[in-house]
Amino acid sequence: MGEVIRRETAKKTFEFNGERFTSDVSGQIAIEHYHRYLLARAFCRGRSVLDVASGEGYGAALLAQVAASVTGVEIDAASVAHAAESFGRPNLRYLQGDARALPLPDDSIDVAVSFETLEHLDDQNRFLAEIRRVLRPDGLLVISTPDRMVYSPAGAPPNPFHVHELTAREFESALRSVFPNVTLMAQRPMIGSAILPSGQGGPPLVFDRQGEGYFEATDYMPRAPYLIAFASAAALPELSASLYIERSDLDTDPRVRADAELAVIGMRGALEKAQEKAQADREQAAADLSDLQARLAALSARADSAENAA
Repeated sequence: MGEVIRRETAKKTFEFNGERFTSDVSGQIAIEHYHRYLLARAFCRGRSVLDVASGEGYGAALLAQVAASVTGVEIDAASVAHAAESFGRPNLRYLQGDARALPLPDDSIDVAVSFETLEHLDDQNRFLAEIRRVLRPDGLLVISTPDRMVYSPAGAPPNPFHVHELTAREFESALRSVFPNVTLMAQRPMIGSAILPSGQGGPPLVFDRQGEGYFEATDYMPRAPYLIAFASAAALPELSASLYIERSDLDTDPRVRADAELAVIGMRGALEKAQEKAQADREQAAADLSDLQARLAALSARADSAENAA
């Protein structure tokens, strides 16, 4: 059995307004965000970590499960207060601050994490320079942003919270202007199936369904709307493919299906008992009615007899 990781959720609901994801939201957006933090978590064990634009705070709390220390920086004061109340622990703190002027000293962080932040900023180079400033010489940046070519195709309504989205080439170029070593990965949420080699293998063979009549076969992840980059002034760590398996649907999750079937069986048993009780009540009511009718008939007969005698 692998490592069991506790899902971090806020004690109180924090409203999702479309700008900052919260752990109270489910569906595809939850899969996207949790997968990024789970991937970054693998590089944070025993390290000093910074989460830029930490929002509600659930992601920084996930990283704090293994990190020596985590600092979440968020510009929104209400989010900072909510995070501190919901996820407070000794090795985790939340600070209000601007991503372009981080409230941390130089060379103080081992791993910096920033997901879906870059596109919200107008001065992106200043933000990346701030990340480089607070990272130690061998520090690692794990950062994500939407791929403009996929996320915002021609004719699609713009995201009102995004100031400037980048293509994959622009994203890599911006990172390389600050970090000598950069590797890009692509993220695409999906429901499907995974077949992976148990040892070393070549590039993946991906089959992407195209409408009702066709499949597309590629050796890469097609139409991935998100880019995740690993950047450092030092050599990058070895990176592996990552899968997030979401099993919350009744058709494919045997445990959920079994629980649902047990619930149905229980409901059927309760219904049968209710029906048996209702039948018994009806039979008792019929017997009571019959008895009452017999008494009324007897009283009526006595009344007739008395009247005749008079």
